[in-house]
Amino acid sequence: MNEAQKAIGVFDSGVGGLTVVRALSERLPCENIVYFGDTARVPYGTKSRGTIEQFSAQITQFLLEQNVKLLVIACNTIAAVAGAKVRALAGALPVLDVIGAGADAAVAATRSGHIGVMATVTTVNSNAYARAVAARREGCRVISQACPLLVPLIEEGWLDHPVTRLTLREYLPPLLAENIDTLILGCTHYPLIKPLLAEEAPGIALVDSSTTTAEAVAQALAERDLLNPQSTAPDYRFFVSDIPLRFRAIGERFLNRPIDQLEMISLG
Repeated sequence: MNEAQKAIGVFDSGVGGLTVVRALSERLPCENIVYFGDTARVPYGTKSRGTIEQFSAQITQFLLEQNVKLLVIACNTIAAVAGAKVRALAGALPVLDVIGAGADAAVAATRSGHIGVMATVTTVNSNAYARAVAARREGCRVISQACPLLVPLIEEGWLDHPVTRLTLREYLPPLLAENIDTLILGCTHYPLIKPLLAEEAPGIALVDSSTTTAEAVAQALAERDLLNPQSTAPDYRFFVSDIPLRFRAIGERFLNRPIDQLEMISLG
């Protein structure tokens, strides 16, 4: 197998990163993908930096053993807290993450320089998006809103549900009051409620972490001449540290396709 035929490695603390896999499969339909979701130890958001770095290192090592050609951190919490650790372990292997891709897209989209971020509590507290935006463009103002209730609602499948709509109406006003013109969906679950967000925040440019990451991966592979030339159906392999109740149903909703090759492995 030559370098271009190797798989893209994607990982997340749980199931949310499957929205990134979905976007990658649509943007790069010839690419093989290996996914790891740490479903036994999710959520990462309540854990210490040291623990998140330790878990992320174990996952990175596993994916390196799968002989991948590029790594994607499809988890905002891991990207915010352990991105440097993952890159150190990966060495020369390219590593992309949802925060960098989202910041790039937001800076390109905003006209006013007022950018909102919806994310989990840990991602908001890390200030990672504000730092990433500031590194790309001076003078931008980043307003963040933690939205802890959205993940369980989305995993319940309540994508266009009155309760989800009411929850958004609690979370959005502080952002809209700051006259944002761009909103980063700073959690890989949130792209599934993008239609609802578009209704509740009309006229606001929505930055979808999954599609922006897929585009960044496409550019990185093209620059390195690593795009897979194969025309046969790609190989998708899914690894998890636990197969909890309803995992396949939730995962297939996120992925928008069947999960065929699913294997449970223990790390650490």
